[in-house]
Amino acid sequence: MMLEDIIAHYVSVFDADSLYGYRQIISIFSGIVLIWMCGISFLILRANPKGFENRFMAVLLIFEALKATVLFWDFFPNGPKFEWLWDYLWWMKYDVYMFAIITSVMLYLSFPVYYKVNRFQSLYTEALQKRLWYVAPIIGLLIWTMIRGQEGIEVANAAWIVCEGVNSPPVLQSWFGGITESMLQVKSDIGTCPSAFEVLVADEPPTLWLIGLTQAPASIFALILFRSAMLESKSVNGSDTLTNRSLYIGFLGKILISMVYAFLLVVIFPLLNGGEMLTFTDNLSLQFGAERTNLERMTFFLWTSSLAIMPLAISFEALMFVHASLKDSVFGIDKKLRSTFRTAVFTSIGVISFVIGSEIMESLIGYGIMGGVMVGIGVVVVRKPVISLIDGLSGRILPSEFSELENKYLEAYIKTVKDGIISDDERRLLVMLADSYSLQDERVKYIETSYNSSIDQEE
Repeated sequence: MMLEDIIAHYVSVFDADSLYGYRQIISIFSGIVLIWMCGISFLILRANPKGFENRFMAVLLIFEALKATVLFWDFFPNGPKFEWLWDYLWWMKYDVYMFAIITSVMLYLSFPVYYKVNRFQSLYTEALQKRLWYVAPIIGLLIWTMIRGQEGIEVANAAWIVCEGVNSPPVLQSWFGGITESMLQVKSDIGTCPSAFEVLVADEPPTLWLIGLTQAPASIFALILFRSAMLESKSVNGSDTLTNRSLYIGFLGKILISMVYAFLLVVIFPLLNGGEMLTFTDNLSLQFGAERTNLERMTFFLWTSSLAIMPLAISFEALMFVHASLKDSVFGIDKKLRSTFRTAVFTSIGVISFVIGSEIMESLIGYGIMGGVMVGIGVVVVRKPVISLIDGLSGRILPSEFSELENKYLEAYIKTVKDGIISDDERRLLVMLADSYSLQDERVKYIETSYNSSIDQEE
């Protein structure tokens, strides 16, 4: 019986009302981001286990990942039959998420402790660096423990909206707390059930949204401090490092992408919702409401897409941090990451195009899958120019350690050294090639040594 219930749940989330599993794909993506970020944290710690900056950055990335998992738990079956499961998952979805937000804000504000900025030079001390990376999470946990039960913060009421099938009346079943006016309003908006489904509806205290939005100013503050530290380091050393540049671009990209979500939440969604903030409860009315307009369908799609912004922002940050952490130890990591970036972006374009095409055809002829297939074929047809554009973008974001001519020399060197021996004739050809590319002897030696070192590490 349990297996039948699980199958029925996943069948229900892959219909037109649920955008053909779009939300489930976002949930899976969030879980992948968690694993990826944990792996990067491990690599950063392994690079220098005793380094205070490494410990700080590793902890920060872990809490960034925990924020993305708020969507991951939605992948699991829900409804009254799975309350036993959600008694545990709710703690992971709600408490861990809020704890991660508070702690990450504190870690953002701790940047001048680990990155020297003249105006905050008094904070750049070994005593603080030695302790703050683990003290901040402890304080964050204490703060959330003290405020979680306060009025305006506590989620006191939650219920399930259960639809047995098409044209059946929706039923509200209390999970904890009581049935609120907003829950009854969603039930009224649904009218008669468009399909079989079971969804959660809960309180959404405004203070929780306010706590979430504090990430934006704290992140911008941390970015400004990091930028100042990078520029001051450049003025002292006379040059900027590729590591600092990658870290900065990763953090900047994450903030810019996150600001898109904040703009949608504070500006766009209120405009589409009659001047009021759009909540998860309102979203259920947009998803299952009777006689939905095209504007409401578009708003629901935009809302669902916006949920992917946070894990997307964190995954971009992870991509750049991988580049910063491994560029000196994994030869050709920039090329591998550009390939990963290209695949991820092109796949995302394909998924979003499929959902948009399906929604358009669903509203026109009532058979959405046809539009998704047509758009999917179109994306495949134009894949070459799209991939070229993506490659151009990735080349700017993830710069290669070597120039175009240096990469050409490297390719020739790899072919020559393939058998492990370079003859005198082959060496003369390589010298001639280097001269034709105007490469200095020191640079040629560095290119060859970098490649040879990477081969030794692999063996």
